[in-house]
Amino acid sequence: MTNSPSGDKVSCLIVTANRKELLRRSLVSLKNQTHKNIEVVVIDNGEEKVEKLLQMFPSEQVNYTYIQPSPDNILGDLRNISLDKATGDYMICWDDDDWFHPKRIEIQLNTIKSGFDACCLEGNIFHIDSPDLIDHPYIGRLPDGSPSSIMHKRSDAIRYPSMRRGEDTVYLNRWMDQGRYKMLDLSYAYLFVRVFHGTNVSGKKHFLRRLKNSPKNWIQYMWHAKVKRDLFGHPKFQLTADEQKAFDMFLKDSKKLGIL
Repeated sequence: MTNSPSGDKVSCLIVTANRKELLRRSLVSLKNQTHKNIEVVVIDNGEEKVEKLLQMFPSEQVNYTYIQPSPDNILGDLRNISLDKATGDYMICWDDDDWFHPKRIEIQLNTIKSGFDACCLEGNIFHIDSPDLIDHPYIGRLPDGSPSSIMHKRSDAIRYPSMRRGEDTVYLNRWMDQGRYKMLDLSYAYLFVRVFHGTNVSGKKHFLRRLKNSPKNWIQYMWHAKVKRDLFGHPKFQLTADEQKAFDMFLKDSKKLGIL
């Protein structure tokens, strides 16, 4: 990385609390991005400060804010603080417990610059860190896109609602209402590994719901899980070459950092 990266400045917005090891993996995937002109915006709401982890980035790229932990702190409000602190021309949600392909920023930024205000992914790779599923990633999708995959131009008009969960869905919908919005299809699912690790805002059932969130998927789920008793024969567990390569990269980073 050069001292003065060229290109459009992208603010990567991270809200974190008490997930130091998971955050380290997320930051490594940020460090490995092909688009180098980034700002690492971290809103730290944890008991133990994570500022030292940010030393992997040049100091001029780091924008760190510590907020004393409190039951009154609401996730939607913390995300709005990250928007306020960011100085880039573009913003991208960079959750502290997930992993991202090196080309995620590059591809989403190029999509926006082709004539849109915001974009997200239709789906992503799901990984559940439990003995029965740890070796079996699958592809999940949402009809309107994955809220936590959003990237957008700077805007002072669109804000997160003051909600403890589900705030990212409302935020995505507000961008969709703008009209100039692009959802990248499932061929780009490899850009994002969404991780269930046991301390997520949503539970394991919420993650598994992606296997049966349409009539067709429900029928396939029941056929493979209940009739054939072979859940992993479900088409969602069949990864493409790009998805498998991305998952292997995720595993390598996770094992190197002692997470898996």
